[in-house]
Amino acid sequence: MKNAMFKALSGLLPLFLLLGLLIPVHAGAPLSIETTCPAPDVSVTEQTASSVTFGWNAVSGASQYRIWYVRREDNYSSQVTTTGGTSATFSNLPSGTYDFYFQTSCGVEGNSAIIVADLLI
Repeated sequence: MKNAMFKALSGLLPLFLLLGLLIPVHAGAPLSIETTCPAPDVSVTEQTASSVTFGWNAVSGASQYRIWYVRREDNYSSQVTTTGGTSATFSNLPSGTYDFYFQTSCGVEGNSAIIVADLLI
């Protein structure tokens, strides 16, 4: 009986180890993930009734930038656009309130996405 119980528990051991790696444990201090891939400093460079253009300075070490938006009225999320440049234009946007997300990718490392929020089109 003890042997069967040991076998059952030892079969679960890999699962517990995997969960231990996936779930961060805090000891009172907030979890901080250091990244060498900073977020771009984004600004609106042009806006019309149905389009918006953003620009930013190149981030050292960046291989590309990922950009997408969410329209708040219907929670519509655009496809992710990638660019190696330092500007992006979104056109033919229906009127609404948008949150635009920008993320820098440096090789395999990415940063947390920054948000340009409450942009009315």
